[in-house]
Amino acid sequence: MKKRVVRAEEFEVVDELGHVRMRIGLSGDEHPFFSMLDADGSVRARFGVQADGAAGLAIADDNGKVRATFGLSSDGSASLAFGDKHGRIRAKFGLGSDASPTMGVDVEDGELQHRHKLAEQGTPTMGLYDQHGKVRVRLGLAAGGAPVLRLLDADGTVRAIVGLANDDSPFVQFLGDDGKRPGWTQR
Repeated sequence: MKKRVVRAEEFEVVDELGHVRMRIGLSGDEHPFFSMLDADGSVRARFGVQADGAAGLAIADDNGKVRATFGLSSDGSASLAFGDKHGRIRAKFGLGSDASPTMGVDVEDGELQHRHKLAEQGTPTMGLYDQHGKVRVRLGLAAGGAPVLRLLDADGTVRAIVGLANDDSPFVQFLGDDGKRPGWTQR
């Protein structure tokens, strides 16, 4: 069987009324994409690939707001995210470029907001956020694996730490305004 190749800069699939319902082509900056449109012509789902190798799928609601995304970045990180009716990402799950798991949840109207991720040293953490999106409590494991609870002020500065030291002895520490200088420590 002989293969046939059809070449074009863009393909469109139309419904019986002539409305474009699917489009395959290249974006203005020459990156390939595949889009699915509703009967009104709004893009409801789009899959694309970027020049750096990143690829992703975005799904929009009937108002054109992206409500869900699934992607793979060029650094190897992968994510699945969900947005609210305003297009603001409210929950995100994924893996960092080093395969470290991440999870974030953002609850509206002053209710508890929390995000889980691995800290820079590779240990799991959970953050509690205020209604302005500022982390106020961070619970996690220190680099040596000891549990630590950090309390942050409205500016995001660590002001108090409660936890276990690497030798498993308990400690409480209050920090100065800069979040670096210990003001009082009890072991």
